[in-house]
Amino acid sequence: MTGSTAITREALGLTLSRTFDAPRERVFRALSLESELMRWWGPPSYPVVACTVDFRPGGIWHYCLRGPAGDEVWARAVYRDIREPALVSYDETSSDAAGTVTTDRPGAFVTIRLSPAPDGGTRFEARLQYTDASDRDRAVRYGVERGFSAALGLLENHLRMTTTAS
Repeated sequence: MTGSTAITREALGLTLSRTFDAPRERVFRALSLESELMRWWGPPSYPVVACTVDFRPGGIWHYCLRGPAGDEVWARAVYRDIREPALVSYDETSSDAAGTVTTDRPGAFVTIRLSPAPDGGTRFEARLQYTDASDRDRAVRYGVERGFSAALGLLENHLRMTTTAS
């Protein structure tokens, strides 16, 4: 099924899953390149306005989302594991523009798995694990479910446009 994101709340985290009508290699590329992430990461009302990616274990992904009122949300992720085209995992925290970790929002360990879908597309599953249930609840109040789901909608549109154009 394309077009919607399934969200499951767990004791210490969240799992978001969606199926894309694109090959795993294409979806993986959308997760790994700065130029791709700039087009779809973040909810539509908070587009990425700055992004650097050092896509390797130990490398850092640092980005900024800007809201309609000009407010900025910075984040920093350190990649843990990368297995093309099936897995990307990273520790994500809020940060400032210089990349210094802040406590504005709860940090999460994120694991994204890409697996073949029965129809030839790709099943995307992101598992966000928090230190405790209160951090998970704080992230939910902050809008992680709504924002991540909206970003996956943008990813679906991006994949449709770029896969067809290729």
